[in-house]
Amino acid sequence: MQIKIKLVDFYREEYRDRDFEGEVRKALEPLGEVVLSDEPDFLFCSCFGKQALRYDCTRVLYIAENLRPNFNLYDYAIGNDWLTYEDRFLRLPWYNFPGWARERTRLALKKHEVSQEELESKKKFCSFVVSNYGANPRREQTFEALSAYKRVESGGRSRNNQPDGKPVEDKLAFLRQCRFNLAFENASTAGYCTEKIVDAFAAATVPIYWGDPAVERIYNPEAFINCNDCKTPQQVVEKVRAVEEDPQRWQYMLRQPAFLHPEQVERELNEDPLAEFIRYIAAQGPEKSRRRSPDFWQKNNEDKERQMAKLADMWWFRYYAKGERYLWRRRKK
Repeated sequence: MQIKIKLVDFYREEYRDRDFEGEVRKALEPLGEVVLSDEPDFLFCSCFGKQALRYDCTRVLYIAENLRPNFNLYDYAIGNDWLTYEDRFLRLPWYNFPGWARERTRLALKKHEVSQEELESKKKFCSFVVSNYGANPRREQTFEALSAYKRVESGGRSRNNQPDGKPVEDKLAFLRQCRFNLAFENASTAGYCTEKIVDAFAAATVPIYWGDPAVERIYNPEAFINCNDCKTPQQVVEKVRAVEEDPQRWQYMLRQPAFLHPEQVERELNEDPLAEFIRYIAAQGPEKSRRRSPDFWQKNNEDKERQMAKLADMWWFRYYAKGERYLWRRRKK
């Protein structure tokens, strides 16, 4: 049996080609020959475009951002939300996403086994690696407040204070020099827990975390500083100060497992639920796997979304949209 697939709307082509396409092929090979096609039976897409709407086939959406899936447009979705919807959604925590996420997770699973020699080598206070300027303002406010207490090594494109002013090439090596890592998400939404805390654990540091209010459902609260209840940046500083000025407490936190249920995480990494979900979809065939309704209201909605996507691709639209946003901000003032 031949299985025709296509992949579109990913953030970068190398992520699509190196990570996700490989996962799809590996999952589907037991079912038959997998071929890339412009007339696919199964479309795998992410959230960085609307090309998916051009293809009338079974659509599988893959989300790693702070967005919720639109099941009027996609038959199935894969993401990190605490969501159930019949057989149409796979909750895949970030630590089990394809590619380097799993590699970092395996390091995080062993972080409590770090040697005393490595602990003693951490001469610097705290690291911060961020390139997104449009996040919740409390992230940069906390960076400033923490920097007023002790120097924070910033190695991203945002607030970089390294001698050469360039983003660091090896994030984990940069983080490993420090005792703490400022791991604030772009936003606070239940389930939106990204690589930031995993990277901090993988580098054997104590994460200073803010973001997902449900973070303690996955990660061990004894191993990181949870700042979700902090009202001000100064409260974060006081929490960090209490650990920084008590070396025994800091070492205790480093010796704690990163995950609340490490055996479950190991099992998920080995069982590969992503591959099982993809196989389940394709094994039904192109027709039976469809979940979107062809009826009036849903068809109408999809047609409008497709028209909006075409409009957004027109060269003049981005200038119009910028002007509209500018006028809206002026009006709010």
